[in-house]
Amino acid sequence: MTAAPVPPTAAPVPLVPGHGTAQREGYAGQAARGLACLGRLFGQEPGFAGVAQDAVDLLFGTWGHRTARGIDEPEAARGRAPFEFSLVMKDRGPEIRIFLRPLSDEGPTTATASWENGWRTLRALEECGAASLTRARTVRDLFVPRSEQAAFGMCVAATVRPTGVADAKVYFDTLAAGTADNRRVIGEAMDRLGHGEAWRWLRRHDAEGMTRLMPAFLALDLDDSPRARTKFYTTVDERSGDALRTRLTRLSGVAGRKADGLLRALSADGPDALAGPGTRPTLCWNLSETGVERPDDATLYVPFQRYTPSGSEAQARLRPYVRPADLTRLSPLLAHGAAEEGQPQPGEHGPNPFHWAAAKLNREARDPLTLYVSAAIVDRASGAES
Repeated sequence: MTAAPVPPTAAPVPLVPGHGTAQREGYAGQAARGLACLGRLFGQEPGFAGVAQDAVDLLFGTWGHRTARGIDEPEAARGRAPFEFSLVMKDRGPEIRIFLRPLSDEGPTTATASWENGWRTLRALEECGAASLTRARTVRDLFVPRSEQAAFGMCVAATVRPTGVADAKVYFDTLAAGTADNRRVIGEAMDRLGHGEAWRWLRRHDAEGMTRLMPAFLALDLDDSPRARTKFYTTVDERSGDALRTRLTRLSGVAGRKADGLLRALSADGPDALAGPGTRPTLCWNLSETGVERPDDATLYVPFQRYTPSGSEAQARLRPYVRPADLTRLSPLLAHGAAEEGQPQPGEHGPNPFHWAAAKLNREARDPLTLYVSAAIVDRASGAES
């Protein structure tokens, strides 16, 4: 089923310059400082700090005062902020994005609490013209958390530009009804969104991917344009470059070659890095056109920090993907990739600060690389400015 046409919402939504720029505490304050810091690094006008604060007020709603995530999080996540930043390294200059998991206003954050506050954020985005919820409402009932196995409830992401919030996205929890119902729920959502044929192609041609329940994300672009994407995530368990290339060549030869090239570019071990222990890469299938027989594209998320731990080597490996001026602007992040007690000397690089790097695969032209960086690293870079 295709979404009913509505006025386009892809243009950034203006925010009131200077509104809400007072220093905030809690996660909202940390997020606003981080966005403002990234804006300064990439040459945004001074007014961007006010735009960033307004964006955070919109996205964080009533829980931004919190300073701890709650006790429902895995041990590895405790002490970390419930949001991160990403930089889409486009030729005309980076786009700054923020990804977050809404928390409860107080106390432990259950999947249900995250879902409820997430929908409040989505409605706020809709009310100010920054999103259309037509597609999200089409599948809403499928992703209401109703199992103890629900992973997170909801996550939200958006680009913050000098003109306001744009490109909002919702991440639904594919384990909302439990592990046993996971694929049925996703298949029903794909049918409702007009991607039934492409989903059945994935069931036939990526059967091994269908067995991997994590990451438990189904993401939707929150607009009604013909190119609005639905994104389905799965784990790369392949232990060799040849195996991953074979998997992606089912989509196209280009996709298989570009996955191989991305691994060679971002790791000294190249595709052999897949044989190592630790965090696995993620593969995301991108679907936009409705009624077509296969996905439009795929995105490979490489655990860049694990494959290339050194900040100086990371910078060298980014040169083919990032403009020289922007590579220089990344230096403050490269200098603050370590915890405070392990900071390098002035002018030196620390560890690689980018835990993920991702790129689309299904066309010959090189697509922009997206770099993911934690809230803590950006916070340290921001503090070093003062």
